Amino acid sequence: MGKIRVAYEYSEAEDKSIRLGLFLIVSGVVSLFILGFCWLNPALQDLQGTTANCTVLSVQQIEESFECTFTCGSDCKGTSLYPCLQIYVNNSESNSRALLHQDEQQLITNPKVGAPHNSSPTPR
Repeated sequence: MGKIRVAYEYSEAEDKSIRLGLFLIVSGVVSLFILGFCWLNPALQDLQGTTANCTVLSVQQIEESFECTFTCGSDCKGTSLYPCLQIYVNNSESNSRALLHQDEQQLITNPKVGAPHNSSPTPR
């Protein structure tokens, strides 16, 4: 049994449609590469933090006290008070004076207070 081979020729409209589709696919891929290299890569590099050296300028203990909730195991939970300790540093990257904070959450909770200064565990 022999195979019958049918040759099919595209019409001019079909040929133009196929070329247009291939052109759109290729231009979309090229656009993604351009977007990735020219816009996304520098934006991602800006998000990465740079290391800086900080020099302590002054340390002050303010009269205010703040609550600190801590856990040190499944049966060990508590709340304690810690004094407000302000540590001012000079940032070598921006050459500016800044208040040192333990983490970003502490900065949001109380922007006036620096790192807690007590013997109890601190929240992380």
